[in-house]
Amino acid sequence: MKLKGLFLTLSLFTLLTCTMAQDDYYSPYKSHEKWFGSLNLGVNSFWGDINDNTNKLFPVTPFQNSFYKNRHFVLGGEFGKDITPFLTMGIAFKFANVSGKDYRTSREFYSYFNNEIVFAFTADILKLSKVRTNWGFYPRIGFGVYGFRTRLWNSNSGELLAVFPDYLINYELEQKVADKTPRYYYTFAIPFGVGVSYQLLPELTLYFETSMTWVNQDRLDAFSSDIKKFEGVWTSSLGVVYRFDFPVVRPKNVAGSQVYDPALKNDNLDKKYKRKKNRSSVIFKPAKSHTKSAVKQKRVKRKKFSIKNRE
Repeated sequence: MKLKGLFLTLSLFTLLTCTMAQDDYYSPYKSHEKWFGSLNLGVNSFWGDINDNTNKLFPVTPFQNSFYKNRHFVLGGEFGKDITPFLTMGIAFKFANVSGKDYRTSREFYSYFNNEIVFAFTADILKLSKVRTNWGFYPRIGFGVYGFRTRLWNSNSGELLAVFPDYLINYELEQKVADKTPRYYYTFAIPFGVGVSYQLLPELTLYFETSMTWVNQDRLDAFSSDIKKFEGVWTSSLGVVYRFDFPVVRPKNVAGSQVYDPALKNDNLDKKYKRKKNRSSVIFKPAKSHTKSAVKQKRVKRKKFSIKNRE
């Protein structure tokens, strides 16, 4: 039901976007305009069977010690394009470790260098409402894959309880040194959340996001349970976005367009030619001259020619 609701919401939002695109304000940007790249850094926490938060929205506060346990740094980024003034689309990634501990059962797990790659969409509510401000507020949703590998053990005895994916268990239980890096297990994932942004410069924006990545696998913590089927990773991050335009490349031989010709650029060859011409020993004389000296020279030549003919 949750997946159906998400897909229905996305479909309605797409229909609304197409309807509003008839307005010039909501018309799409050109293909070379409004591209962006972003980097962010944040922290995460696990949401599932092996934890002590009982899956509450706000299980603890920053004033409690447990709030700072089992948190890991998250490095993320995105490359994409602004489709309209309020709608963006891009490819986003995240890299982080994930861990959790259940103090009631003494189970503890650690998931190594998990990675998330998704197609992400955002819609700025303030820009959609034509509010003239440097601030932005937007929901965020994506679709992609989540890769992980996890080991579970008893925190009191140190006994290894499980490893996921299962084909890693030979390396772990027999304590072998693997000749090659064990494979990750990839599953379908949907990240969703909200964000707040502030435009510092026309091309530079600062933002804060908090989101949950739902993972379509009940063994992210290497422990399968029917009590809590929902498992995922909560992430809060701070980042920066840089926007830019690609240079316009116009096709050649198009009527009415100024085609860029590299041969027409100013390479100073004309100055070099003039300099060599001025230094040359060749004297350029006019083809015809009507000065008095030129007329006298012609008359002298005619007299010499007439005397030779008489002789």
